[in-house]
Amino acid sequence: MQSIRSYISELKQTLDNLPLEKIDQVITVLHEARLRGRQIFIMGNGGSASTASHMVCDLGKNTRQTGWPNFKVIGLADNMAIFSAYANDEGYENVFANQLESLLNPEDVVIGISTSGNSPNVLKAMQLARQRGATTIAFTGFDGGRLASMVDINLHVPSSTIEQVEDIHLMLEHLITKILREDVKEVTTSARLTGLFPQSIRRFQESVQPASNPRLPRVNRQEQRRQSLELFSAISRELSLELNLRELLRRILHLTLENMEATSGSILVLGESGQVVEAAMVYNGTYQNHSPQQLAEVVERGLAGWVVENKQAALIPNTREDPRWLARAWDHENNTARSAISVPLMNNDRVVGVLTLVNSKVGKFTEQDVSLLTAIAVFISLVNDTVG
Repeated sequence: MQSIRSYISELKQTLDNLPLEKIDQVITVLHEARLRGRQIFIMGNGGSASTASHMVCDLGKNTRQTGWPNFKVIGLADNMAIFSAYANDEGYENVFANQLESLLNPEDVVIGISTSGNSPNVLKAMQLARQRGATTIAFTGFDGGRLASMVDINLHVPSSTIEQVEDIHLMLEHLITKILREDVKEVTTSARLTGLFPQSIRRFQESVQPASNPRLPRVNRQEQRRQSLELFSAISRELSLELNLRELLRRILHLTLENMEATSGSILVLGESGQVVEAAMVYNGTYQNHSPQQLAEVVERGLAGWVVENKQAALIPNTREDPRWLARAWDHENNTARSAISVPLMNNDRVVGVLTLVNSKVGKFTEQDVSLLTAIAVFISLVNDTVG
Protein backbone atom coordinates (compact mmCIF):
# COMPACT_ATOMS: atom_id res chain seq x y z
CA MET A 1 0.00 0.00 0.00
CA GLN A 2 2.87 2.39 0.81
CA SER A 3 4.33 1.87 -2.67
CA ILE A 4 1.02 2.90 -4.21
CA ARG A 5 0.85 6.03 -2.10
CA SER A 6 4.46 6.92 -2.92
CA TYR A 7 3.90 6.58 -6.67
CA ILE A 8 0.81 8.80 -6.58
CA SER A 9 2.52 11.33 -4.32
CA GLU A 10 5.54 11.59 -6.63
CA LEU A 11 3.26 11.94 -9.63
CA LYS A 12 1.36 14.81 -8.00
CA GLN A 13 4.60 16.57 -7.13
CA THR A 14 5.86 16.27 -10.70
CA LEU A 15 2.58 17.65 -12.06
CA ASP A 16 2.91 20.68 -9.79
CA ASN A 17 6.34 21.42 -11.32
CA LEU A 18 5.37 21.19 -14.99
CA PRO A 19 6.48 24.17 -17.15
CA LEU A 20 3.08 25.68 -17.94
CA GLU A 21 4.54 28.35 -20.22
CA LYS A 22 6.04 25.62 -22.42
CA ILE A 23 2.68 23.88 -22.71
CA ASP A 24 1.16 27.19 -23.81
CA GLN A 25 3.91 27.63 -26.41
CA VAL A 26 3.27 24.15 -27.85
CA ILE A 27 -0.46 24.89 -28.11
CA THR A 28 0.27 28.16 -29.94
CA VAL A 29 2.64 26.47 -32.42
CA LEU A 30 0.12 23.72 -33.18
CA HIS A 31 -2.73 26.21 -33.53
CA GLU A 32 -0.71 28.24 -36.05
CA ALA A 33 0.28 25.06 -37.92
CA ARG A 34 -3.41 24.21 -38.24
CA LEU A 35 -4.30 27.64 -39.62
CA ARG A 36 -1.44 27.64 -42.11
CA GLY A 37 -1.83 24.03 -43.25
CA ARG A 38 1.59 22.91 -42.02
CA GLN A 39 2.32 19.21 -41.55
CA ILE A 40 2.94 17.88 -38.04
CA PHE A 41 5.19 14.83 -37.63
CA ILE A 42 5.31 12.90 -34.33
CA MET A 43 7.78 10.16 -33.36
CA GLY A 44 8.99 8.07 -30.43
CA ASN A 45 10.22 4.60 -29.43
CA GLY A 46 8.59 1.95 -27.26
CA GLY A 47 6.07 3.49 -24.89
CA SER A 48 6.80 6.87 -26.47
CA ALA A 49 5.87 5.42 -29.87
CA SER A 50 2.50 4.50 -28.37
CA THR A 51 2.08 8.06 -27.06
CA ALA A 52 3.07 9.44 -30.47
CA SER A 53 0.41 7.30 -32.19
CA HIS A 54 -2.15 8.35 -29.60
CA MET A 55 -1.39 12.02 -30.23
CA VAL A 56 -1.66 11.55 -34.00
CA CYS A 57 -5.10 10.00 -33.50
CA ASP A 58 -6.31 12.72 -31.13
CA LEU A 59 -5.05 15.68 -33.17
CA GLY A 60 -6.31 14.19 -36.42
CA LYS A 61 -9.79 13.19 -35.26
CA ASN A 62 -10.76 14.89 -32.01
CA THR A 63 -10.07 18.48 -33.04
CA ARG A 64 -12.22 18.59 -36.17
CA GLN A 65 -14.70 21.47 -36.31
CA THR A 66 -16.88 22.76 -39.15
CA GLY A 67 -15.34 25.72 -40.92
CA TRP A 68 -11.84 25.19 -39.50
CA PRO A 69 -8.98 23.39 -41.27
CA ASN A 70 -8.08 19.92 -40.03
CA PHE A 71 -4.67 19.07 -38.62
CA LYS A 72 -2.28 17.48 -41.10
CA VAL A 73 -0.63 15.08 -38.66
CA ILE A 74 1.57 12.08 -39.48
CA GLY A 75 2.98 9.39 -37.17
CA LEU A 76 6.50 8.30 -38.08
CA ALA A 77 6.28 5.14 -35.94
CA ASP A 78 2.98 3.93 -37.38
CA ASN A 79 3.90 2.38 -40.75
CA MET A 80 5.63 -0.83 -39.73
CA ALA A 81 6.52 -1.79 -43.29
CA ILE A 82 8.54 1.37 -44.04
CA PHE A 83 9.79 1.53 -40.42
CA SER A 84 11.20 -2.02 -40.47
CA ALA A 85 12.55 -1.66 -44.02
CA TYR A 86 14.66 1.35 -43.04
CA ALA A 87 15.71 -0.34 -39.78
CA ASN A 88 16.75 -3.55 -41.52
CA ASP A 89 18.46 -2.05 -44.55
CA GLU A 90 19.82 1.33 -43.40
CA GLY A 91 20.01 1.17 -39.61
CA TYR A 92 17.57 1.81 -36.77
CA GLU A 93 18.99 5.27 -36.20
CA ASN A 94 17.63 6.31 -39.63
CA VAL A 95 14.01 5.14 -39.36
CA PHE A 96 12.59 8.62 -38.66
CA ALA A 97 15.04 10.84 -40.54
CA ASN A 98 14.66 8.84 -43.75
CA GLN A 99 10.87 9.27 -43.67
CA LEU A 100 11.22 13.01 -43.05
CA GLU A 101 13.70 13.31 -45.90
CA SER A 102 10.96 12.93 -48.50
CA LEU A 103 8.06 14.55 -46.62
CA LEU A 104 9.27 17.51 -44.56
CA ASN A 105 8.77 21.11 -45.72
CA PRO A 106 10.07 24.33 -44.15
CA GLU A 107 7.85 25.58 -41.28
CA ASP A 108 6.34 22.13 -40.71
CA VAL A 109 6.32 20.95 -37.09
CA VAL A 110 8.30 17.95 -35.82
CA ILE A 111 7.57 16.50 -32.35
CA GLY A 112 9.96 14.00 -30.76
CA ILE A 113 8.88 12.08 -27.65
CA SER A 114 11.79 10.60 -25.69
CA THR A 115 11.88 10.03 -21.93
CA SER A 116 15.69 10.12 -21.86
CA GLY A 117 16.11 12.71 -24.60
CA ASN A 118 18.92 10.60 -26.06
CA SER A 119 17.22 8.27 -28.56
CA PRO A 120 19.59 8.24 -31.58
CA ASN A 121 16.84 7.98 -34.19
CA VAL A 122 14.93 10.92 -32.67
CA LEU A 123 18.11 13.02 -32.44
CA LYS A 124 18.99 12.35 -36.08
CA ALA A 125 15.48 13.26 -37.23
CA MET A 126 15.55 16.49 -35.21
CA GLN A 127 18.88 17.43 -36.76
CA LEU A 128 17.31 17.07 -40.21
CA ALA A 129 14.24 19.04 -39.10
CA ARG A 130 16.42 21.94 -37.95
CA GLN A 131 18.31 21.94 -41.25
CA ARG A 132 15.01 22.05 -43.16
CA GLY A 133 13.67 25.02 -41.18
CA ALA A 134 10.94 23.12 -39.32
CA THR A 135 9.66 24.07 -35.87
CA THR A 136 10.92 21.44 -33.42
CA ILE A 137 9.28 20.30 -30.17
CA ALA A 138 10.43 17.70 -27.65
CA PHE A 139 8.60 15.85 -24.90
CA THR A 140 11.38 14.74 -22.50
CA GLY A 141 12.03 13.54 -18.96
CA PHE A 142 15.04 12.90 -16.70
CA ASP A 143 17.56 15.70 -17.48
CA GLY A 144 16.23 16.27 -21.01
CA GLY A 145 19.24 14.65 -22.66
CA ARG A 146 20.77 15.96 -25.87
CA LEU A 147 17.33 16.50 -27.36
CA ALA A 148 16.50 19.31 -24.92
CA SER A 149 19.12 21.65 -26.39
CA MET A 150 18.31 20.79 -30.03
CA VAL A 151 14.69 21.93 -30.19
CA ASP A 152 12.75 25.18 -30.25
CA ILE A 153 10.48 24.08 -27.37
CA ASN A 154 11.43 21.44 -24.80
CA LEU A 155 8.37 20.30 -22.84
CA HIS A 156 10.25 18.71 -19.95
CA VAL A 157 8.73 16.44 -17.30
CA PRO A 158 10.97 16.84 -14.21
CA SER A 159 11.07 13.20 -13.13
CA SER A 160 13.59 10.34 -13.20
CA THR A 161 10.92 7.63 -13.06
CA ILE A 162 10.32 6.42 -16.61
CA GLU A 163 6.76 5.24 -15.94
CA GLN A 164 5.76 8.61 -14.54
CA VAL A 165 7.40 10.50 -17.40
CA GLU A 166 5.38 8.40 -19.85
CA ASP A 167 2.22 8.88 -17.75
CA ILE A 168 2.57 12.64 -17.93
CA HIS A 169 3.55 12.72 -21.61
CA LEU A 170 0.24 11.02 -22.40
CA MET A 171 -1.61 13.40 -20.08
CA LEU A 172 0.03 16.39 -21.79
CA GLU A 173 -1.04 15.29 -25.26
CA HIS A 174 -4.61 14.91 -23.97
CA LEU A 175 -4.47 18.35 -22.36
CA ILE A 176 -3.09 19.98 -25.51
CA THR A 177 -5.66 18.29 -27.75
CA LYS A 178 -8.54 19.27 -25.47
CA ILE A 179 -7.52 22.93 -25.38
CA LEU A 180 -7.05 23.06 -29.16
CA ARG A 181 -10.52 21.53 -29.61
CA GLU A 182 -12.38 23.53 -26.98
CA ASP A 183 -10.97 26.96 -27.85
CA VAL A 184 -11.99 26.59 -31.49
CA LYS A 185 -15.30 24.99 -30.55
CA GLU A 186 -16.15 27.94 -28.30
CA VAL A 187 -15.49 30.40 -31.12
CA THR A 188 -17.46 28.40 -33.68
CA THR A 189 -20.53 27.24 -31.81
CA SER A 190 -21.05 30.59 -30.14
CA ALA A 191 -21.39 32.22 -33.54
CA ARG A 192 -25.03 31.06 -33.44
CA LEU A 193 -25.47 32.23 -29.86
CA THR A 194 -24.94 35.97 -29.87
CA GLY A 195 -25.13 36.26 -26.09
CA LEU A 196 -22.22 33.83 -25.62
CA PHE A 197 -20.13 34.96 -28.55
CA PRO A 198 -18.20 37.86 -26.95
CA GLN A 199 -17.10 35.68 -24.03
CA SER A 200 -15.86 32.97 -26.37
CA ILE A 201 -13.94 35.39 -28.58
CA ARG A 202 -12.32 36.89 -25.51
CA ARG A 203 -11.16 33.44 -24.43
CA PHE A 204 -9.91 32.75 -27.95
CA GLN A 205 -7.90 35.97 -28.07
CA GLU A 206 -6.44 35.38 -24.62
CA SER A 207 -5.33 31.91 -25.69
CA VAL A 208 -3.40 33.04 -28.78
CA GLN A 209 -2.02 36.47 -27.92
CA PRO A 210 0.16 36.24 -24.81
CA ALA A 211 2.34 33.38 -26.07
CA SER A 212 2.74 34.80 -29.57
CA ASN A 213 3.74 38.25 -28.32
CA PRO A 214 4.79 38.00 -24.66
CA ARG A 215 6.67 41.30 -24.70
CA LEU A 216 3.59 43.31 -25.58
CA PRO A 217 2.55 45.40 -22.54
CA ARG A 218 -0.52 44.03 -20.79
CA VAL A 219 -2.49 47.23 -21.37
CA ASN A 220 -1.92 46.91 -25.14
CA ARG A 221 -3.06 43.27 -25.15
CA GLN A 222 -6.22 44.27 -23.33
CA GLU A 223 -6.83 47.06 -25.83
CA GLN A 224 -6.40 44.64 -28.75
CA ARG A 225 -8.86 42.21 -27.19
CA ARG A 226 -11.34 45.02 -26.63
CA GLN A 227 -11.05 46.15 -30.26
CA SER A 228 -11.45 42.58 -31.52
CA LEU A 229 -14.55 42.15 -29.41
CA GLU A 230 -16.03 45.35 -30.81
CA LEU A 231 -15.27 44.14 -34.34
CA PHE A 232 -17.19 40.88 -33.85
CA SER A 233 -20.10 42.73 -32.30
CA ALA A 234 -20.19 45.16 -35.23
CA ILE A 235 -20.06 42.35 -37.80
CA SER A 236 -22.84 40.56 -35.93
CA ARG A 237 -25.02 43.66 -36.22
CA GLU A 238 -24.32 43.98 -39.96
CA LEU A 239 -25.22 40.34 -40.56
CA SER A 240 -28.57 40.85 -38.86
CA LEU A 241 -29.58 43.60 -41.31
CA GLU A 242 -31.54 42.95 -44.48
CA LEU A 243 -28.93 44.03 -47.03
CA ASN A 244 -28.09 42.83 -50.51
CA LEU A 245 -24.92 40.75 -50.68
CA ARG A 246 -22.70 43.42 -52.24
CA GLU A 247 -23.59 46.02 -49.63
CA LEU A 248 -23.14 43.48 -46.84
CA LEU A 249 -19.69 42.55 -48.12
CA ARG A 250 -18.68 46.20 -48.36
CA ARG A 251 -19.73 46.95 -44.80
CA ILE A 252 -18.01 43.88 -43.34
CA LEU A 253 -14.85 44.65 -45.33
CA HIS A 254 -14.87 48.25 -44.11
CA LEU A 255 -15.15 47.14 -40.47
CA THR A 256 -12.38 44.58 -40.84
CA LEU A 257 -9.99 46.95 -42.63
CA GLU A 258 -10.51 49.63 -39.99
CA ASN A 259 -10.08 47.31 -37.02
CA MET A 260 -6.98 45.51 -38.33
CA GLU A 261 -5.28 48.66 -39.66
CA ALA A 262 -5.25 47.43 -43.24
CA THR A 263 -5.06 49.87 -46.16
CA SER A 264 -6.60 47.64 -48.83
CA GLY A 265 -8.52 44.40 -49.04
CA SER A 266 -11.20 42.29 -50.64
CA ILE A 267 -13.93 39.75 -49.99
CA LEU A 268 -14.68 37.36 -52.84
CA VAL A 269 -17.72 35.06 -52.85
CA LEU A 270 -17.36 31.95 -55.02
CA GLY A 271 -19.97 29.85 -56.79
CA GLU A 272 -20.03 26.06 -56.89
CA SER A 273 -17.66 25.93 -59.87
CA GLY A 274 -15.20 28.31 -58.22
CA GLN A 275 -16.17 31.44 -60.16
CA VAL A 276 -16.51 34.79 -58.39
CA VAL A 277 -20.22 35.62 -58.05
CA GLU A 278 -19.85 38.75 -55.90
CA ALA A 279 -17.05 40.83 -54.44
CA ALA A 280 -16.08 43.93 -52.50
CA MET A 281 -12.65 45.47 -53.11
CA VAL A 282 -10.90 48.45 -51.50
CA TYR A 283 -7.60 50.04 -52.50
CA ASN A 284 -6.09 52.71 -50.23
CA GLY A 285 -9.46 53.33 -48.60
CA THR A 286 -11.43 53.66 -51.85
CA TYR A 287 -13.91 51.09 -53.15
CA GLN A 288 -12.93 49.77 -56.57
CA ASN A 289 -15.09 48.81 -59.50
CA HIS A 290 -14.06 45.43 -60.80
CA SER A 291 -14.64 43.60 -64.05
CA PRO A 292 -15.35 39.84 -64.25
CA GLN A 293 -11.99 39.46 -66.00
CA GLN A 294 -10.12 41.11 -63.12
CA LEU A 295 -11.85 38.92 -60.56
CA ALA A 296 -11.16 35.77 -62.56
CA GLU A 297 -7.48 36.74 -62.78
CA VAL A 298 -7.23 37.13 -59.00
CA VAL A 299 -8.61 33.64 -58.44
CA GLU A 300 -6.64 32.03 -61.23
CA ARG A 301 -3.23 33.64 -60.65
CA GLY A 302 -3.27 35.60 -57.40
CA LEU A 303 -3.08 34.97 -53.68
CA ALA A 304 -6.82 34.24 -53.46
CA GLY A 305 -6.37 31.43 -55.97
CA TRP A 306 -3.63 29.88 -53.83
CA VAL A 307 -5.89 30.07 -50.77
CA VAL A 308 -8.76 28.42 -52.67
CA GLU A 309 -6.55 25.64 -54.04
CA ASN A 310 -4.86 24.86 -50.72
CA LYS A 311 -7.86 25.58 -48.45
CA GLN A 312 -5.64 27.34 -45.95
CA ALA A 313 -4.63 30.80 -44.78
CA ALA A 314 -1.62 32.65 -46.18
CA LEU A 315 0.64 35.22 -44.52
CA ILE A 316 2.91 37.30 -46.79
CA PRO A 317 5.39 39.60 -44.99
CA ASN A 318 6.64 41.13 -48.28
CA THR A 319 4.55 41.01 -51.46
CA ARG A 320 7.57 41.64 -53.69
CA GLU A 321 9.27 38.49 -52.44
CA ASP A 322 6.36 36.04 -52.60
CA PRO A 323 5.36 34.42 -55.93
CA ARG A 324 1.77 33.95 -54.70
CA TRP A 325 1.19 37.71 -54.92
CA LEU A 326 -0.22 38.96 -58.23
CA ALA A 327 1.39 42.38 -58.78
CA ARG A 328 -0.91 45.08 -60.14
CA ALA A 329 -0.09 48.10 -62.29
CA TRP A 330 0.12 50.37 -59.24
CA ASP A 331 2.63 47.99 -57.63
CA HIS A 332 5.00 48.45 -60.57
CA GLU A 333 4.38 52.18 -60.88
CA ASN A 334 5.06 52.93 -57.22
CA ASN A 335 7.69 50.21 -56.78
CA THR A 336 5.85 49.29 -53.58
CA ALA A 337 6.27 46.29 -51.30
CA ARG A 338 3.47 45.53 -48.90
CA SER A 339 2.29 42.83 -46.50
CA ALA A 340 -0.85 40.72 -46.87
CA ILE A 341 -2.94 38.01 -45.22
CA SER A 342 -5.66 35.94 -46.84
CA VAL A 343 -8.03 33.32 -45.38
CA PRO A 344 -10.72 31.05 -46.86
CA LEU A 345 -14.41 31.20 -46.02
CA MET A 346 -15.47 27.56 -45.70
CA ASN A 347 -18.80 25.77 -46.01
CA ASN A 348 -18.16 22.20 -44.90
CA ASP A 349 -15.15 21.22 -47.05
CA ARG A 350 -15.76 23.74 -49.86
CA VAL A 351 -14.17 27.17 -50.15
CA VAL A 352 -17.04 29.61 -50.68
CA GLY A 353 -15.06 32.81 -50.43
CA VAL A 354 -11.74 34.50 -49.68
CA LEU A 355 -11.05 37.40 -47.30
CA THR A 356 -7.80 39.30 -47.97
CA LEU A 357 -6.20 42.26 -46.20
CA VAL A 358 -3.22 44.34 -47.33
CA ASN A 359 -1.07 46.86 -45.47
CA SER A 360 1.22 49.37 -47.16
CA LYS A 361 4.08 48.41 -44.84
CA VAL A 362 6.24 45.29 -45.04
CA GLY A 363 5.95 42.85 -42.13
CA LYS A 364 2.85 44.48 -40.68
CA PHE A 365 0.77 41.33 -40.13
CA THR A 366 1.51 38.57 -37.62
CA GLU A 367 0.34 35.03 -36.87
CA GLN A 368 -2.12 36.41 -34.33
CA ASP A 369 -3.64 38.54 -37.12
CA VAL A 370 -4.06 35.33 -39.14
CA SER A 371 -5.81 33.74 -36.13
CA LEU A 372 -8.18 36.68 -35.74
CA LEU A 373 -8.98 36.89 -39.46
CA THR A 374 -9.64 33.13 -39.56
CA ALA A 375 -12.07 33.51 -36.66
CA ILE A 376 -13.82 36.32 -38.55
CA ALA A 377 -14.07 34.12 -41.66
CA VAL A 378 -15.54 31.24 -39.64
CA PHE A 379 -18.03 33.61 -38.02
CA ILE A 380 -19.17 35.06 -41.36
CA SER A 381 -19.48 31.61 -42.95
CA LEU A 382 -21.55 30.19 -40.11
CA VAL A 383 -24.00 32.97 -39.42
CA ASN A 384 -24.59 34.23 -42.94
CA ASP A 385 -26.45 31.68 -45.06
CA THR A 386 -26.03 33.86 -48.14
CA VAL A 387 -22.31 33.10 -48.33
CA GLY A 388 -22.02 29.63 -49.79
